[in-house]
Amino acid sequence: MKFRTIYISVGSNLGDRVALLKEGIALLEKELVELKAIKSLTESPIYETQAWGMPDGTPAFLNLVVALETNVTLERLLSLLLAVETACGRERDATKSEGGYSDSYSDRTLDMDILLDGKVLLKTNHLIVPHPKLTQRRFVLQPLADLDSKMTIPGENCTVEEALRVCPIKPEVLLK
Repeated sequence: MKFRTIYISVGSNLGDRVALLKEGIALLEKELVELKAIKSLTESPIYETQAWGMPDGTPAFLNLVVALETNVTLERLLSLLLAVETACGRERDATKSEGGYSDSYSDRTLDMDILLDGKVLLKTNHLIVPHPKLTQRRFVLQPLADLDSKMTIPGENCTVEEALRVCPIKPEVLLK
């Protein structure tokens, strides 16, 4: 498979959030280096967002997006992301909806989701690309726009910048 840029969201709201974000990215990069499957990795700035749809007092989330130039398949990348989440203390909810995504929100030490892979549209039992809630999440769109605001979101017929413009303002996304 040829090298291409895949965008991954990375988030945390438990423990030392910044350290967990950095540890997760470092572990992913290490795995890809060992596979000789990475050319570059670029990080967006980190943003903080109050927990939404969760009980009052839930710790705020830190989020960023990583642009990863790799040649691994999306299925292999998903496997690596799940292993990195587990290594960083993530405990997964056993109930998942279609595409492996949960409809409920929960605290997490580390969450890593594949957002986009060029023009790829993919839907399996375990993975949907682009991420099915991408255009509804300002905390993902803002850091994604920092990396490539002019990129077209497959299946949405709009750019990241256009999606961000119409995305709800709440919860507010603040540069950390």
